[in-house]
Amino acid sequence: MKRIIIICLILVLLLACQPTPEEEFVKNKSDGTLEELIHEQTSPEAAASAEAGEMNPLYAQLGAPERFIMEAETRAVPFSNLTVSADAVVVLPNVSAIPVYEASGKYIPNERLEAIAQALFGDTDRYAGESGTLRWVLEDGIRTCQNRIEAIHAHPEEHWEGEEEQEQIQYLAGLLADAPDDYQCKPWSGSFSDGVMVRFADKRYIKMRSFPNRLSAGSNDRKSAVLGIYYEKPDAEPSAEVEAAKTIAEDFMRRSGLSEEYVLERVQAVSPAEDGTGSSKVISGYEFSYVPAYDGVKAQPYWTTSGSDTAQQKAADKGLTELPEYDEYVGPENIILTVEDGRIRFLEWSNYVARGECVNTNVRLLPFSEIEKAFYNAIFSGYFTDEGVNRTLIITRVELNLMRMKRKDVKDAYYIVPVWDFLGYSPDWGVSEPARLTQAYVTINAIDGTRINRTNGY
Repeated sequence: MKRIIIICLILVLLLACQPTPEEEFVKNKSDGTLEELIHEQTSPEAAASAEAGEMNPLYAQLGAPERFIMEAETRAVPFSNLTVSADAVVVLPNVSAIPVYEASGKYIPNERLEAIAQALFGDTDRYAGESGTLRWVLEDGIRTCQNRIEAIHAHPEEHWEGEEEQEQIQYLAGLLADAPDDYQCKPWSGSFSDGVMVRFADKRYIKMRSFPNRLSAGSNDRKSAVLGIYYEKPDAEPSAEVEAAKTIAEDFMRRSGLSEEYVLERVQAVSPAEDGTGSSKVISGYEFSYVPAYDGVKAQPYWTTSGSDTAQQKAADKGLTELPEYDEYVGPENIILTVEDGRIRFLEWSNYVARGECVNTNVRLLPFSEIEKAFYNAIFSGYFTDEGVNRTLIITRVELNLMRMKRKDVKDAYYIVPVWDFLGYSPDWGVSEPARLTQAYVTINAIDGTRINRTNGY
């Protein structure tokens, strides 16, 4: 059931806020206006006036408030009613200028992969391993599912129904007959072309697998927290254990050459994969999330979401999902490291993009008053709900970030542009705001005020 829900959420993201041919941001993106605006710089007078202030210079330069307030308002949207309110902190990067970069490509270069392999394995011998899952890994997976089913039965009000766990047990049991007890390894050829490398040392396996724009490296140790259940309170509390794990993560980023372009965004505790219950009582390691930074401005790994899968399907039936011709979007870039027992047990580098030239070191941004108008125009027009189900959205955070936006008619080419993300939550999904917000209800281009859907990349 959990897998089905996750798949549905992904479908929601892929279909959410799909633009119509009449929407302004599609016309703007198509007629070349943005390409002109990204080369306009902030006037020296505005920059000097902002620098003279005592607070973050961008607040004064853009006329941005410390809080964005919107009284609750209800409007009819397709299939039902939507109520929106805001009492949000406004967060700006602590810089005086916002850049625009070009970006391209979707392939992690071999020299990057080699630097990571060197940082993980050093000069020890490397081995290639046959594909497949070891028998003990499958057995541990079955035990994890069984533990979760027991927890569901003990506290059914706190968990999903458990249907997925039953299906997973049957699936894993079917694989056991053909599962090897050990990897059959051979010397590593030194090439990443086949996409898989396994290092063998002290009966420990660390598998490194690369895809065009994604790298995944994980330990198969029995005690590994790889793919473990997230700690219920996501932000890890400061402690000696956290600092020790952070030192390991930061050292890896430095040795692999990644620390020059990526900054630590959050630290999250994880509980052991063997637990299977999502308990916050046991912490087995810490997850470190790194995001790209351009001249001190973060490109946050947010998505833009809206509506629901049922409503989006109905919207699609009405022809509301026509899209301009762009290449496939690959999502926001992010590096995840999990440290446990004094070493890195999991690494995932998702949606790699090669940064290009800086086309403007201090791009001209619209005043916040214009962004506020754009938000009001966008929040109701781009949202769908399930038929007959009213929805409430509460905006609690407004951020100025960077995101990768597609360039029309140029394959695998992007601009890294400044955007305003309006993040929040819906009390319909729970009684309080989640500890971490990762989805924007509205994303506005900070240069021209047009709506951008992070999920689509334009």
